[in-house]
Amino acid sequence: MFCSVIIPLYNKAYFITAAIQSILNQSHQNFEVIVVDDGSTDDGASVVQAIPDHRIKLIQQANSGVSCARNQGIELAKGDLVCFLDADDWYLPTYIETIVSMALRYPEIAFFATSYKCMRILNQPQMSWDPGNTHTVELIDNFFYRWRFGSLFVTNSVAIRRLHLTQFKPYFPVGEQWAEDQDLWFRLAEKTPLAYCPAPLVGYRMEVAGSLCAINEPRSSVMSACYLRLEQRALDRQFPDKHRNSALRLVTESKVTSARNTLMEGRRYHAFIQLISTWRNGWISRRWWVSLIMCLTVSPAFVSHWENWRLQRTRDW
Repeated sequence: MFCSVIIPLYNKAYFITAAIQSILNQSHQNFEVIVVDDGSTDDGASVVQAIPDHRIKLIQQANSGVSCARNQGIELAKGDLVCFLDADDWYLPTYIETIVSMALRYPEIAFFATSYKCMRILNQPQMSWDPGNTHTVELIDNFFYRWRFGSLFVTNSVAIRRLHLTQFKPYFPVGEQWAEDQDLWFRLAEKTPLAYCPAPLVGYRMEVAGSLCAINEPRSSVMSACYLRLEQRALDRQFPDKHRNSALRLVTESKVTSARNTLMEGRRYHAFIQLISTWRNGWISRRWWVSLIMCLTVSPAFVSHWENWRLQRTRDW
């Protein structure tokens, strides 16, 4: 099975060689690598050109953002499966083999992923570890229910059948810099189950200068557009009812979180409006009621202390 690996590149010259080498080191060798240089101002493109492997293709474009770079790569891809890798991250040697194995095992499924490992290393290109059992596969039909409890994967650990993916143009929403990848995952999950391997086969580097996790605040009072679009599709019944309730509950929980962050900023009225807007979704939880009481009675400082205590308690568990 032929695979296309798409790498958006923007000022990551220090890391790009290791990212590509992690692909060249794969146990499954039937692939192409499409690097889309998104107007880098360092010598990353030259570094890519210097790697002597005919399977590597370099595309250069004016700076247009990561979504545009990935979309360009998808348009050029020839593989049966389309995979993604950020320029500062890496695959373990059995990642593609594991993805291909799932695709062959479940020909009716178009959406595949593995788990990942978060790394806070900035002074070395990559690390390795024992991922454990790579043969376990979970079929996730109720994606939105599972997503409420945390991310199962990152963009780097996703693969999609190309012929299925072409039905989802525009793939990644251009111009959005936060959760732009989730928009595609949501639309895919509305149509197809996810085949998921819980083994961490991808290294996901955090806090690299210029990366989204470095430039975005961990707490945001702004709802990601992909959640608002998901909410509207669910309310318009654009996908099966078996997913609709879980999707609306996911959106509601996200709006409650956004409302608390808004309240911590001292914008009590806006937080109240965010909470009230969830009534139509039909999922009024205890957390929603607690958040409403906070809006009406307590100070932003109290909410901030509460959230810090809650997050610390979660970490301790």
